[in-house]
Amino acid sequence: MDFEFELTAEHVRSGRALLQWSQADLAKYADVAISTIADFEKGLRIPIANNLAAIREVLEKAGVRFTPEGASVSVALFLMSESNAADLVLQYMDKGVTAVLDVLSVFSDAAEGAVSIAAVQAATPVVKKALDDLVAKHASTTPAIHRLRKFVSVLRDGEHFLVLPGRPASTAEKLACEQLLNRLNNPNAIDEVDGVKALFGTLLERYDISSPRTDRRTVIRSRLHRERKCRFCGRTASEGASFKQVAHAIPTALGNDHLKLADECDECNSHFGKVTEPSLIALLDIQRAFLGIQGRGKNDGRPEFRFTEGKVFHDGKRLNILSKDVSKEDDTGIISVGLGKGSPIVPVDVYRALVKIVLSVVDEEDLAHLSRTIEWLRYGKHVDQKLPAVAAAIVELPPNPSAQITVYRRKAAQSRLPHFVGEFRVGPYLYVFAIPFSTCDSWDLIGFFDDAEFRETFKHYTSVARWNQQDLNGREKVVLSPQIRLVPRQK
Repeated sequence: MDFEFELTAEHVRSGRALLQWSQADLAKYADVAISTIADFEKGLRIPIANNLAAIREVLEKAGVRFTPEGASVSVALFLMSESNAADLVLQYMDKGVTAVLDVLSVFSDAAEGAVSIAAVQAATPVVKKALDDLVAKHASTTPAIHRLRKFVSVLRDGEHFLVLPGRPASTAEKLACEQLLNRLNNPNAIDEVDGVKALFGTLLERYDISSPRTDRRTVIRSRLHRERKCRFCGRTASEGASFKQVAHAIPTALGNDHLKLADECDECNSHFGKVTEPSLIALLDIQRAFLGIQGRGKNDGRPEFRFTEGKVFHDGKRLNILSKDVSKEDDTGIISVGLGKGSPIVPVDVYRALVKIVLSVVDEEDLAHLSRTIEWLRYGKHVDQKLPAVAAAIVELPPNPSAQITVYRRKAAQSRLPHFVGEFRVGPYLYVFAIPFSTCDSWDLIGFFDDAEFRETFKHYTSVARWNQQDLNGREKVVLSPQIRLVPRQK
């Protein structure tokens, strides 16, 4: 909405300083003479109406906002350390420019309206003390200082971190930043960089990679709350969709309580929770018990699963197996445990549940290429097309209390490589699968995992000794009967 507003010299000076523009820059962008800017800021004259409008327009396009209360400017930074990353937005009204300039001065020299921030910073005691002082001085007007201080305070004294104008534009840029930090903080580990490039170089050229965090609250959303649209059924609130329930990108039974999806309506959330996800959860019952993954329910969410011949549960410290069917091989000492019949699963619903996780976290703009995938996932269409196998393996990876999802998105418009590849991990259990039905794929992807170009690109998968490719095309219920083999530890 329009309102009466008079652009002042102070607005221009402060906006220009925080945008890191010189008078010449502003004059160039607004298509006015440098003397017009200089004389206005000195109070010598007021530009004509057309020039004032042009100056205001370019400042607004660059992020400066003018409200009835005055000028509001946002400065967006991206902080990155070896173990963490955070967006930082410093916003101020025109009279609060001093607070923001004080914050920026911790990382730069801010003098005479010019701000220059070095990308590489170090968490020295001096910097930490300066941030403590800023919190005491400006936290009431610039609350984001709290987040900045928290980010820096947990770093080791002298540890390097990056202050960037925005998130890295690609996975390759992100890796370059990570390698730079590794070099700075671990001077003796420089040789590792070449190994990373050899293993992942081709992959980073061909794919962008995303892996949302599950160790802290992360909400995936593409719209304002009042404008939300379900990414699965496409309905909005005005079309009858409700968004009252909490939707999780990864089921809570798999340890996820932080990664949530705002763009999933209650009806779709209920459908996936009752129809699709139970098969994936049941498939992973033994893995959940072995890892002690906490979900919801009794026993503080610790997993306990009953079978016809026994049960498996985790008591918070160790895995417990009770069974009527136990045998031991005299020559090897291997103990075989039969549990009998467990929960039924529908194989194709396991695949759907994996795909649903990927579609929960991809960018909204990519969903246009996945309309047939959504029809298959949500409404059971296109069932006549065979699905590619899901590759499963056990790998030595660090433990994690929640299941993890990594999404590989192909950069090139045309390629034999799958448009989207998902990598789902529960502890050391890894599942790799292609997202079917994308309009950017020129073939059905059957056998993609053994394709020469795929193996050349995803070299890190070839280092895994054994993959088990599972056919999940079945649409009928299958009752699992797990067998556990306990092998004596080698002395």
